[in-house]
Amino acid sequence: MRVLVTGAAGFTGTCMMQFLSHETGVELTGLVRNTSQRSLLAHTPCIVADLLEREHLITTVDEICPDAIIHLGGLTRGDLGDLLRVNVVGTKNILDAGYKANSDCRMLVISSSAVYGYPGTTPIAESAPLQPLSEYGISKMAQEALALMHQTQSGALISIARPFNLAGPGQPASFVCGRLVQQVADIEQQKKKALELLETSSSRDLIDVRDVVRGYWALVSHPDFSGKCSGMAFNLGSGNAYSVSTIITMIEEITNRHYDVNLPEAISRAAIPSQQSDNSRITALTGWKPEISLSETLRDMLAVEMDETSGKKWPALNKHDPIEFIPKT
Repeated sequence: MRVLVTGAAGFTGTCMMQFLSHETGVELTGLVRNTSQRSLLAHTPCIVADLLEREHLITTVDEICPDAIIHLGGLTRGDLGDLLRVNVVGTKNILDAGYKANSDCRMLVISSSAVYGYPGTTPIAESAPLQPLSEYGISKMAQEALALMHQTQSGALISIARPFNLAGPGQPASFVCGRLVQQVADIEQQKKKALELLETSSSRDLIDVRDVVRGYWALVSHPDFSGKCSGMAFNLGSGNAYSVSTIITMIEEITNRHYDVNLPEAISRAAIPSQQSDNSRITALTGWKPEISLSETLRDMLAVEMDETSGKKWPALNKHDPIEFIPKT
């Protein structure tokens, strides 16, 4: 199977590429936005193309003629105009390119749990209404609508994955676990004295990126993708909600240290107090389940972070896929 991964140089993309490089029968190509990102994929074929440069994208994808596309490319931050251009128009361009190259191409569009907003404290199923509370969530909801329109009108084989909050080795500080681990590393190197946070009470469903990429592949490689996956959305989460304070406690148990926390005098209430995934749809279809606990994830993250910064580390558990090739981006 010829598989094209967009956003291949990103946090999830590099993990996806690493995972697929070990799958038999996969002819793998990564799509990156600029030539400088090729160094992150030194041992994997990749193409350089911008999702917004439509004609070049179509020509480039046509040359590959993929059997499957895992569309990870997009923006997580920016103003609404940029988010809509990249996440919606860019998605249209890659879907058009994939369908033109191969009308039987399986295409998995990676959305986000941000489309749900805050529907309450119970586990969220895919049938929950989409009511995003951020501009990013709005762009992902529009991305999904575009993908489903394309699937309905053209008959293209398109499925949607909704990952919940990711964590994993090499995660940048723009994510909550990446930020906590980086600050712990700074404290260990005496660069700062305490964790600097906005609040500690909100809870998120946190899942290891290595579990998530397994889930993406379970969908893309399903024997009946056209009948059981196309036109459907699938949650991928741990099924557990963890507060920021709980994450800090887990880190303290790993390092056997206590970390002071500095909070602002006026703590604002989080727009989304909690989220928790209902994974029953993907589990029933593929048998996929998360395998890596949050404590394992945090230990692996600390091992990578401390090794990169100071040479000090807590040993990684080495129970799962290799982590040494997942860089920060």
